[in-house]
Order: sequence, then structure tokens, then C-alpha cells
Amino acid sequence: MTQNAFAAPVRPDLGPWDEYLATAGPLLGSMGEQVGRLIGELDAVRRDGSTVFLAGNGGSASAASHLAQDLLKGAYTGDGPPLRAIALTDNLSMLTAYANDCGYDRVFVEPLRLLAEPGDRLLVISCSGTSPNVVAAARHAKEAGVRVIAVTAGAGGTLRDLADLEVNAPTKDVGLAEAMHSMIFHYVTQSLRDVPGPR
Repeated sequence: MTQNAFAAPVRPDLGPWDEYLATAGPLLGSMGEQVGRLIGELDAVRRDGSTVFLAGNGGSASAASHLAQDLLKGAYTGDGPPLRAIALTDNLSMLTAYANDCGYDRVFVEPLRLLAEPGDRLLVISCSGTSPNVVAAARHAKEAGVRVIAVTAGAGGTLRDLADLEVNAPTKDVGLAEAMHSMIFHYVTQSLRDVPGPR
């Protein structure tokens, strides 16, 4: 978690755990259409043999790494093509080299510039939607013919305007948003695994 942004209780009459459950369930329920579009987009990556690159900061960097592993390994059953997924967060030497030589706002742009091809996807995760390095990566992707998938929270920030597809957790509570993102990613992986290969 990289922000100190916790929303005020929605149901102050409930205890903390009941409040958490009462808040999270309906919010997740409202996101079904977006999640369905995300599954379709990632299934297209798999069918086309293209690649999805993932990026984020802090807790969202961990989510990007976890999702890349799940998409490449967890969603693959040995039937049909794999879903090619690369987390740009995973190479510490690369990140620090680009941060030192080009600036931290370029740590995702530079490898994306060298690796991505038109038709690939960039999946960026940012609760604020305004992190300079993921915004820069999204802008580069748009210019390079790479579709942008933004996983955000709250108002969506700058990424909302750059995204070809947005999945938005409708809460300003960063911890709750990150938990919702994790649940969505596991559901997406399960859905892709359960219907493997070309369709």
C-alpha cells in the first residue's frame, strides 16, 4: 500500500469486520461487466499470441508480479497456447538501472519501448491512477499501438482517460481497493483456466 487513504466507515453501526464485508461485497458486485471485459481482453491476448506487460508501484507492483505469474502458469492447462505475461516490476537490476540513468518515471517506459510490439497490451495497476511512471508507460503504449488496460480505484485518475479498458474499484479506501483487485485477478485467472485455448 503506497497511500494513506482510508475512507470513513459506510456503516458505522457495524463492527469493523462486518463493516468491511458490508462494504466490499456490493462494490465487487457492481464490477461484473468490467471484469467480464477484462477476461475477454486477456483471452484475446492468448488467442492472438501477443503479450501482456504489467506494471505498478508498491502493493500494485506485487499485484502485477502475482498476476503475471497466475496468467502465465495458473491459467495454463497445457491445452492450447499459453497467455504470455511479463511483469515489468520483476527485475530489480533493470528497474534501478533505468531509475538511475533515465529517472524513476521512465522505469516502465524504457523496457516497454524495447520489448512491446503493436497488438500487445499494457496492464497498469494504480489505485490513484496518477502514478507518473505508470501514466508515462500508458502514454507510450498508446503511441506504440499497444492497448492499455488500467486497473484503478476511486476517480480513476489520469489512467481513466488513457485506458482502452478500465477496471475500477469504486472506493477511495486504498486497502479495500487492493483487496478487491486481488479477488478480481484470481477470478480472472480461474475463468481463463477453466476455458483454455482458442475459442
